[in-house]
Parts: sequence; C-alpha cells; structure tokens
Amino acid sequence: MKQHKFISILFLEAAFLICTGTLHIQFSSILSKASVPFEQIGQLLRRLSLQGEAKNTAAITLYILLGLLPCAAYAYLKLLGKACRIDLLLPGLSILLYLVLYYAVNPGLLGFAAAEDAKWMPGAVFYSALFGYLILRVLRVYASADADRLHQGLLRLLGLLSVIFVYAVFGQCLEELVSSIQALRGVRQEIGNGIGMRAPAFSLSMTLSYLFLVLQFIVHALPYGMDLFIIGMAARCVRELQKDRYSDGAVLAAARLAGCCAKALAVTVVAGVVFNILQLAAGSRLYQVNITIAVPVASVLFVVVILLAVRYIQEDQRLKQDHDLFI
Repeated sequence: MKQHKFISILFLEAAFLICTGTLHIQFSSILSKASVPFEQIGQLLRRLSLQGEAKNTAAITLYILLGLLPCAAYAYLKLLGKACRIDLLLPGLSILLYLVLYYAVNPGLLGFAAAEDAKWMPGAVFYSALFGYLILRVLRVYASADADRLHQGLLRLLGLLSVIFVYAVFGQCLEELVSSIQALRGVRQEIGNGIGMRAPAFSLSMTLSYLFLVLQFIVHALPYGMDLFIIGMAARCVRELQKDRYSDGAVLAAARLAGCCAKALAVTVVAGVVFNILQLAAGSRLYQVNITIAVPVASVLFVVVILLAVRYIQEDQRLKQDHDLFI
C-alpha cells in the first residue's frame, strides 16, 4: 500500500475515534470485551436449537463447521505446501474453539455468580491462544527469511503499530479524558449545589481541574504521538536500507531516527515530570490529581539498540568505502 493512502486510513481511523469519543459511544470498551463474536454466535445457536428438530440439527451442524475452521486452515496450508511444525497447533485450536463455543451457547455453565459478566473469559482464552500461535508462526517464517522479506515484514509491523498508536491516542486516551470530564461534572453538581455555582474559589478550582484534565490527556497521549512520528522515520530508514544499506541516504536516515528516538524520550520524560510538579503546585485547587512515577526502561533500551544499529550501519558504510578504494 502506498504511503499517502495509509496515512489517509490513519486519519480516517482518528476521525472515527474522535466522533465516537465525543458522542460518548464507547466502542473501545465494547471491542475490549473478548466475547465478540462468540457471544453472538452462541445466542444464534441457542435460538436455533430451541426452534424444533430441524433447526436444532442445523445448529449442531453449524457448531461442528465453526469448530473445524482452524483444522480447515491447517489443511489449506498443507495443500499449498506452506505448513510447518507450528501449524500443528491449529487442531488444538479447533478443540479449544469447540469448548469456547459450547460455553457461549451455555454461559450458565461457566460456574461464576455473575455469568453475564463472565462471557468474555472463554473468548479471551481463545484469543490469547490464537495470537500466541500467530506470533510463533511469524517468528518461524521470518527466522529463515532473506533481507528483502524481513524489510517487508518490518514495514507491515510498523504499519500495524501505527494503527494501534492512533487508537491509543484518539481511542483510549480520549475516552479517558471524556470519562474524567463526566466525573468532574458530577463533582461540580454535588459541590456547586451546596456552596453556589458562582463562588469565585469554586469556579477557579473547577476551571483549573478541567485545564489539568486536558494537560493530562496531552501528557498521556504524547508518547504515542511521538511513537507515530518515530514509526514514520523508521519506515523511511527501512526503505533506504532496502535500496542500498551502504548509501549515504541510509546512514543519514538511521542517524536521524536515532536522534529522533532520543529526543522523543527526553520530551516525554520531561513532560511527565513538569506535569507532576504543576499538579503538586496546584494540588489544593484541583478536584482530581493523578501523579505518576514513570520509569521508561523499555524506551531507554530501545534508544540504545537504535543507536547501536546506527553505529553498525555507519561502520558498514566505512568498510564498504575502504573496500571500494582498495579495489
């Protein structure tokens, strides 16, 4: 997919999430429940089974066919000659899928006091097994791949991360902001009714509280926004490496990526510290305080790895130039 088309998709995703967030339609909380689509399939199978012998037979047939989907995927891979040892997990996924669908049809058998609230649990187990299989298979496929295929795989992974980070900013963080504003409105009504909505101190505290909620949204969304920018630079670096890993363009793109990573880490850390200090200074005026201690060990490790990779790329280019001069 071309870069400008993918960027348009990200903008459409962001617009959709903003609309659902501002309209208080919390699709993220719905999708976060792993009962989809198992709960809906279970309801369909249960209704069919209660509508006579013929539809009960149809429900049983549908149940058997759905459970065989992972086995069908294994047979398809085997037919194409692309099956590997990891794919032997697919029949096991079929067994697990039968169990999950059975619980979806009979949620009361889960054994929990609130079976309605536990419907997501079997689905979560299946999704964890499915994602585990997919990760293992991707590792198996790319372990023996050539550089070209690894470059393409890395670009796909960067694209997937972009979609996830856009959701994190305009879905997760925005939903958190909307929920916090709603909670603060409830506090405003409770306290304001007692002391009068026009009390100067109360109005100032509410204004500051709303302002700090917006600042909190910015601080929480900032790392994901920085990650999106880094992903764009990383994709550019990968494309340059695809063309010629010894070129000046590849070395320059890698150096810019390393510098961007270091600056992004510094900005996010400083933003978190400054926000905590501001909350401490205005604590007596705020109705909501959220001071966090962030130790970005993974981010620091990532920056160090990128810097080391840049050094290797620069060294490879120098050795290539020396070799060309010698020849």
